[in-house]
Amino acid sequence: MGDILDKIGEYMNKKVKYGIAGACLMLIIFIVYMICTYNPDRYYKSYEEENYAIAMEIIRCFDERDSAALEKMFSNNVRSHNSVRAQIQSAFAIYNSKSSSCEEFFDQGVYESNASYGRYLYKSVGADMKKVVLEDGKEFDIGFIRCVINEKDSDEVGMRKIYLTDPEYGHLAIIGDVDHYTEKIVRRNMDASNGITEEYIDETASIVIRNGKTNEAHVIQNDEESIGKIEQMLQGMSMIPCSEESYDEWDYKYTLSNRKNQFKVMYIFRDGHCCVNDKDNNNTYYTIDDTSTYNELIEFAKSLVD
Repeated sequence: MGDILDKIGEYMNKKVKYGIAGACLMLIIFIVYMICTYNPDRYYKSYEEENYAIAMEIIRCFDERDSAALEKMFSNNVRSHNSVRAQIQSAFAIYNSKSSSCEEFFDQGVYESNASYGRYLYKSVGADMKKVVLEDGKEFDIGFIRCVINEKDSDEVGMRKIYLTDPEYGHLAIIGDVDHYTEKIVRRNMDASNGITEEYIDETASIVIRNGKTNEAHVIQNDEESIGKIEQMLQGMSMIPCSEESYDEWDYKYTLSNRKNQFKVMYIFRDGHCCVNDKDNNNTYYTIDDTSTYNELIEFAKSLVD
């Protein structure tokens, strides 16, 4: 009996020794892995120096009209889904001189992030260079947001947006990822900076299509291509003036508004006839001569509001 217990003891001692050795080996492997894969940027890193250098490079690109270098700053995804070259040229048209001074740099730190167990999976940072004074006397703030980490999509890493901002009127140009609502705000800011203060702006920004029988409506906005096509069809449709008719009942109505949400013109269709109501509330009555375009407009309206 004693021999059996001794053998069991020896076996258990070996098991413990092998277990400890195995655990030590796993710990060593883990430490080596962490050392080899450790990237401090995934945990904490100050981007202030990098952001300052980037801000100065952006100013250089504006001063020297270096559109190629400016475009290369942007991530692959931003360049693929936005008209970055055209945006750069628009910004250059506003920044139409060279800088004489730039006074205040502000590092904005982390703009947006996503982390797991203290390790960044996604991170974007930003900075602003305030009071960039040009030789012609204009003054701008230049800011940017860039993605520095995206473990799921490396094509997101790079510049996302560059802002050219007037201290009085706000953003006058944005290069990079911009939604339609922001584009409209930038255009309004540009109007204000150029002294456009009249009450009416002759640019169609939305079209409301309505069914005369059900009063169902559909709004088209933030779609310049569709708006332009519909407006061209309405304006180019051949119509013959006729005597005044009653439009108490009608089939479909196209209402066009400008980007200040002001009424521009209304086309009311009824049985091959059209009443055009302009912004001064004057009505003109027509018989449709271009039945092809008329039918296309009617079918398009049906697809949206029937």
